[in-house]
Amino acid sequence: MDYVETGEKVRGVPSGRTERMKERFIASPFKLDIERARYYTSVWKSMGSVGSKEPCRRAALALQETLRNMTVGIGEDEQLVGMKAADTLAEPVGVERGSFNGAIKLFLSPFADENMALPIGGISQERSREVIGSATPAVRRELKKDILPFWRGKTFHDRKIRELTLEGLYGGQPVIGPVSLYRMIRGLGGPKNALRVLSKNVGGNISSMNKRSLLLLPQGLRLAYEILPDLSYILLDMQGHIVPGYSRVLQLGFRGISEWAARELAELDRSAEGYERRKDFLASVRIAAKAVCDFSRRYAELAEEMAAAAEGERKTELLAIAERCRRVPAEPPRTFMEAVQSIWMTQVVLAVSYGLDNVFTPGRMDQYLHPYYEADMEAGRVTREQAVEAVEELLIKVAGNLIFGPNNITVGGLGRDGEDATCEVSFIFLEALENVRGLGDGLAVRISHETHRKFLLRALETHRITAGVAFYNDDIVVRDLVEEGYAEEDARDYSIVGCVEPTSTGNDNSYTAGNAIMLVGALEMALNRGRKLLTGSRRVGARTRDPRRFRTFEDVKDAFEKQVSHVVDVCVRMTEVKDRVFAEFPTPLLSATVEGCLETGLDLTWGGARYNHGHVNAQALATVADSLAAIRWAVFEERMVSMREMIKALRRDFVGCESLRQELSRKAPKFGNDDPRVDDIARWVSEVFTREVRKHACWRGGHYRPSMFSSGTQDLEGALCGATPDGRRAGEVVANGISPTNGMERTGTTAVFHSVAAAGKTFMSDGSALNMNLSPAMLLSRESVEKLASLVEAYFVMGGRHVQFNPLDAETLRDAQEHPEKYPDLTVKVTGYSARFVDLSRVLQDDIIARTEFEGV
Repeated sequence: MDYVETGEKVRGVPSGRTERMKERFIASPFKLDIERARYYTSVWKSMGSVGSKEPCRRAALALQETLRNMTVGIGEDEQLVGMKAADTLAEPVGVERGSFNGAIKLFLSPFADENMALPIGGISQERSREVIGSATPAVRRELKKDILPFWRGKTFHDRKIRELTLEGLYGGQPVIGPVSLYRMIRGLGGPKNALRVLSKNVGGNISSMNKRSLLLLPQGLRLAYEILPDLSYILLDMQGHIVPGYSRVLQLGFRGISEWAARELAELDRSAEGYERRKDFLASVRIAAKAVCDFSRRYAELAEEMAAAAEGERKTELLAIAERCRRVPAEPPRTFMEAVQSIWMTQVVLAVSYGLDNVFTPGRMDQYLHPYYEADMEAGRVTREQAVEAVEELLIKVAGNLIFGPNNITVGGLGRDGEDATCEVSFIFLEALENVRGLGDGLAVRISHETHRKFLLRALETHRITAGVAFYNDDIVVRDLVEEGYAEEDARDYSIVGCVEPTSTGNDNSYTAGNAIMLVGALEMALNRGRKLLTGSRRVGARTRDPRRFRTFEDVKDAFEKQVSHVVDVCVRMTEVKDRVFAEFPTPLLSATVEGCLETGLDLTWGGARYNHGHVNAQALATVADSLAAIRWAVFEERMVSMREMIKALRRDFVGCESLRQELSRKAPKFGNDDPRVDDIARWVSEVFTREVRKHACWRGGHYRPSMFSSGTQDLEGALCGATPDGRRAGEVVANGISPTNGMERTGTTAVFHSVAAAGKTFMSDGSALNMNLSPAMLLSRESVEKLASLVEAYFVMGGRHVQFNPLDAETLRDAQEHPEKYPDLTVKVTGYSARFVDLSRVLQDDIIARTEFEGV
């Protein structure tokens, strides 16, 4: 296959138009927008008890009211239009879900001040200050008087807590009492460090917290406990993390989708079981689809109004915008620009339908757009430069999320027929990402045995300018998905969702993230008879033997295995409750695009999608493997310390045992060095975890899929866990994803690849993440890029599933930390997801800086 070369064009420079848009984007503050909350509240109030009997109709009417009344606007230089809120970096609040309502209440407290930070997502204090400051007095009054009081007890979050309580899975009060609080303070290195950890639960920064904000700690602890029951699980109120059916929208348009729903509605058997439910869903699809068409028409009318006052080239552009918005996404697109506009407007309305922190990933954009690009190039309707500019604008818009957002766009890889599907649009996305310097967007680059090496080299070359590209091994990912029950053609057609999670495209509702266990917590409980150090004498895990009586390393492994089985089982039970409550909050617009839902007449929250799986995630494989290896080495091989003495040192956070800590940290085997003494343990831990997850069935169909990645939560898990036998102190971050512990991979890139490939050979069909920092010197010459490409290819042949690089040295990152104004567009890979470095919390910035910087093999 022939690909267009970029010739001598200077890389990393967008068009003048998109450069101006990028500058305005960077200068935009973070905000919360309450327009959606206002209109959703109005509809829920008006429907009263009827709404619970027609949940799809209620959702569709609330969306219709919002799209009919929310602010619309067309910015200077824009060619793609559509806004999910009134401002560039504003987020619509999913008030009916309720997960963010508690944080909003904290912001509205008289004790809230500029020192508070968002309690989720690893967002910097500066960005959090912008969010708090965006609440004007009028907004505060409306939230306090009209919006939040109505939702008390009615939200998804409220329902989830009630159901978890009824199932005995939620105690209702934080598990941290006076005795365990003392243990926490002692175990986390004294009052200052303990207060820092506690303050994270309300998002504060202890170095700047004052007496007023400290008064919010009780509410913050309660809010944190609702997310982290028993401090052993993460259970987020997330209903996204899927790839919507953009192909269906492009093929049919929303009018075609509405007509399909009408046909299905007319053919419903009134006497059949589930008639009322299917009627509610299909009728609601028609309401939602028309609302989308009307919303796009509002933009067409606005563009025509603006064109009447414009002159020259801008007048022509505005009239073209009007023509596109009257066509799409109501009808199938005819041109490349119509296709891009259709996808973007669909992304916007889905974000509005869901609210804050939607993760509706665009999927295989190169595959969607290539037919339109090829036809337009042949007809002379578009040039390559115009296509690159359009994708640059699209990436700027996709980056506009407060927390995670879509994040990943998938390019390259196999087609449904098993042949290489890499195309010219795949290269255009790489160039566009390079030109806008990431901006927090990620590209999931799929590599298979059929991939042209030129594509891998071009993807690696983007690292000379920005991070954001991650590499996926099609041969392993497709194998995993087929093993999980996906048809082979659907497995080949996978997209990456959220951080690193592969799912089939446009037909899968597997909720790939939001539920997680803490592996380090399981190890801690194995060494404390089912107790965590921060919860005192209360047993929260399985009842296992007193570790001081362990006589062999197999005793340690047995206790750990029992704890993993226990925490996975509880996590699945909690997730099943959560997902059943989600079924009371259906999403007819999203469901209308997903294959299977119109065919069955079922919303995707009811199991309507073709594929329905659950998931359980974990992280910190290296922390656990290093710790187990340290126990075997120090206690059972070298006999330098007894099991009783090891347990005592851990409970004291190595106070008075610094020499032992140093021995464990420096001399015990460490994952990431191609050392079978620890790599074999890492693989065993991986096998235990994946086996325990995959044995559970999901109520919507399918079963649970395992993953091992971090969502910027390695600091949170570390803060909630005591000292570990690898020499890590209490409260310190744990290893991210499947990556080695920071600073412990001492023998080069090749050794890391050997270790991770060995540990990751189990069926982690929901993904695993390997993060690596590269010295920029490794990318300076064509020869060095060729060598890196050979390393990636060899790693994939060994069975590696995923790898992503930060091509930044520690000196640059430290300078960006101290002088953020100099690095407004510096993009980094945090864990699975990409973000602008300046938008991250200090603790996540420090974690990225601390990663080993690789300079060669």
